[in-house]
Amino acid sequence: MKVQAPFGFVTGCHAGDKFMVQATLASMRHYCPDVPICLTVDGDFGVSDLEREYDLIVLRVSELSSETMRNLVSGSGRAKLAAMWEGPFEFYVWLDSDAIVWGDFTPQVRTDVDFQIFWSEISIPADATEIPPWLPHFYFDPQKLRRFDSEFEWRGHAYFSSGAFACRRDVIPFDKWLDAELWGRETPGLFGDFYEQPLLNYLVHSMTQRGELKLAVSDLQHISEHHGVGELKQDCADRNWHFPKKVRRPRVAHFCGRKPFLFDRGSYSRPFTIARLEHHRRQHGELGAWLEVLSEERRVLSGKFQRRFQRAACKSYSA
Repeated sequence: MKVQAPFGFVTGCHAGDKFMVQATLASMRHYCPDVPICLTVDGDFGVSDLEREYDLIVLRVSELSSETMRNLVSGSGRAKLAAMWEGPFEFYVWLDSDAIVWGDFTPQVRTDVDFQIFWSEISIPADATEIPPWLPHFYFDPQKLRRFDSEFEWRGHAYFSSGAFACRRDVIPFDKWLDAELWGRETPGLFGDFYEQPLLNYLVHSMTQRGELKLAVSDLQHISEHHGVGELKQDCADRNWHFPKKVRRPRVAHFCGRKPFLFDRGSYSRPFTIARLEHHRRQHGELGAWLEVLSEERRVLSGKFQRRFQRAACKSYSA
């Protein structure tokens, strides 16, 4: 796909999370109405309704120019990388389908750099002497990595969730990414089992160390399990299930971990539910929007019960 704009938002979906990406798109249009949007689609299902509603540029994984690239990214979280190598924007902000724009944070996007991490906390002190157990689990094993990159310094970085970041197109060449994928296949346990997140973190930080990439870190991603929900609750106070007109600290609200469903009492889902309602109000009005959301919740619950039943039946049969 040819470049069509200097800056834009990108999000993506497969068939199972289309109902969630609708909320992501609604939040983008509400807070940043003039920013163009690209939707990467992984799978053979229709998105013409979303294309019309949000004036989207659609990038299908199945239509990528390289067969090697299609095979790498299809059917996994790596589908987001299609925008890096063949997306329509010179510089873009990526959001997973469980994330929403929460206020207009675009003035804080650093288009003067190559990559902007939406996280500002240094995860491991520069003088650390031990490898924390979460690093090989979520990202990579530094000891195994020495075989391939003996000079990489794994301490002193802001390790980030790849559900939200800003990036220049083709900042990590496809061949360089493919080399790292091959390292992982040769060495079990080198990279954590989190799709593109381990490699993205390693390549961003290692390329920065070698002077191949200009990096910025910014506090622009709110994860409730880490930051709590106090700020989000303040923003939502007295808004009656509509987007707040004023957000105290504009950023991305990312609902990784426990997903933002109404039926899950352990998850604070109100901001994401507001975005879901905003999408459905466009076609169904207030009452109809709530009915659509409840219908989506019913389908998710039904799917969960069905999968549990199948697992239980398989265990019973194997016993």
